[in-house]
Amino acid sequence: MASSSSVSVFDNYCFKSAFNEELYNSIVKNKKVIVECCIDLDEDEYPEVKEQIALRGWRRLAAPKQEISIDLIHEFYPNAILTEEEMEEAGGHTFRSYVRGKVVDFSPENLRNVMRFRAHVQDVATDFETRKEHDQLRHSWSHLEAKHRPTKSANLAKAARTQPRC
Repeated sequence: MASSSSVSVFDNYCFKSAFNEELYNSIVKNKKVIVECCIDLDEDEYPEVKEQIALRGWRRLAAPKQEISIDLIHEFYPNAILTEEEMEEAGGHTFRSYVRGKVVDFSPENLRNVMRFRAHVQDVATDFETRKEHDQLRHSWSHLEAKHRPTKSANLAKAARTQPRC
């Protein structure tokens, strides 16, 4: 008498398990991907923002590549979710996903290396209030907020004359 074993069949080229493929089919498959927008300021607009982007080495972040693969994005997210067994093995959450059978490390350190960011003190502080306190020590936060807060009419006027360029 032949024994029947329950072997789950799934697309092991795109997904690391049947669980992850089911997440894709039930949640991710029909979701739209929102493409990142770049920061596109006029030459004389917000020079302090441009200066901070340059000082922090964020030019690549402020102008991301616009070529994307929706299929790869849709594979990435469900494969980043761990089963309970994987969570126990890893000792908690990991910053790993799988795309087309390849491990994708999206840890803060690896992202910083890929994007060529310099480590900042703010990277250590994880909550907004702690980062804000750090920034207040370097310069007057409230002064910058008041100086650069556009008025409601300025926002409406700018929105009327500009369209996203990304």
